[in-house]
Amino acid sequence: MKLVVLLVLFGVVACDLSLEWDKFKRDYNKNYASAAEEIERKEIFIENINRMRDYQQTYPDASFTMAINYLADRRIQELVSRPKIHIESRPTIRQSSVETKNLPESLDWRDKGVIGPVSELAGEIVTAVVSTELVESLHAIHTNNFIEGSIQRVFDCCPQPADTLVCIQNMSGICRKNDYPVALGTCEPNKCTPFTTFNKINRLTPGDEDTMLIWIQDSTLWAEIDATGVGFISYTSGIYDDPTCSQTQIDQAVQIVGYGIEGGRPYWLCKNNWGANWGDQGYFRIARGKNMCAIATVVIQVASTETTTTTHYTSSTTQLSTSSATQPSTSTSSATQSSTGTSSATQISTSTATQSSTSTATQSSTSSTTQSSTSTSSATQLYTISSIHLMVIFVMVTIAQTILIYN
Repeated sequence: MKLVVLLVLFGVVACDLSLEWDKFKRDYNKNYASAAEEIERKEIFIENINRMRDYQQTYPDASFTMAINYLADRRIQELVSRPKIHIESRPTIRQSSVETKNLPESLDWRDKGVIGPVSELAGEIVTAVVSTELVESLHAIHTNNFIEGSIQRVFDCCPQPADTLVCIQNMSGICRKNDYPVALGTCEPNKCTPFTTFNKINRLTPGDEDTMLIWIQDSTLWAEIDATGVGFISYTSGIYDDPTCSQTQIDQAVQIVGYGIEGGRPYWLCKNNWGANWGDQGYFRIARGKNMCAIATVVIQVASTETTTTTHYTSSTTQLSTSSATQPSTSTSSATQSSTGTSSATQISTSTATQSSTSTATQSSTSSTTQSSTSTSSATQLYTISSIHLMVIFVMVTIAQTILIYN
């Protein structure tokens, strides 16, 4: 009798999952290339559904909600990558006297109109996606004018994910999306003219979420997280606080666009790149203050004192020598460097270089003015002395002539 009951229950569950599968395909307009692929996707779907339900039973009081979404037929390996940002020189760790208690309780850069649309399943191009998002948002924050950047150009011309940000600097920044064809496929850096760049790369001391609060007042941030948990894949709303999350394994890059507090729980507001149908319209909130899912382990900020790619040739020599000592150049095409009229070292200018250049220029100008003034004074003195000599000679000649006449 027990066996019959178990078989009936198993049949009910299987029927329920089949109905959910059919609904899933209808809701998300899923079509597969072959019957074999559909069978494989259905197996993945059922596996993910069972994992989600097991999690909900284990953590019934979770601070976030989960549901079937359009990624339910995907394995996690299809969604994430393992981005690793490598900065050749030691980046500047910004020091600030601002205390976090004086900062606003919340911030959402989306409200300022400086955040672009959510990208669809970035996957292997995730570093190009998030890098471009950081730079275009920085430009919008400085100019109050959002321009969507070309992810394709960054992906085509920066093949090493670890050096994507430095590569963007070497190309003088990012171009407009419409200026560089999406389907180009090969690197043509001169196909378009960059509209903005940056000259600083700041990397966080791992775990320092207070400094993150200070940084995000000026710009959005790059962060890497552990996105392999079933809770994250199935996330729909709430504050993601997952005890099964890793603080050492990172496999997904995201853009931090704000922060806040809800129900006494502090959180980071992040933009994912799995499409607008995932999560909360492509976004998620994650617990702040505990390095949840390694959110504060690898954090990058790009910053700039320039909002355009204008080259200041008068100070390029000073900038070049200063930057070369602190930032090794990453290889790029000579055509790119010659077309931009400046090197990456010139782009990565610092305030010290600018001050040095200004000081040098001022000293040079002052010195030149002083020398010019001295030369003018000397010429005036020489003219005065020569006039006196002529007058003396004239008087002596006149006296001599008078003596000769009377004799």
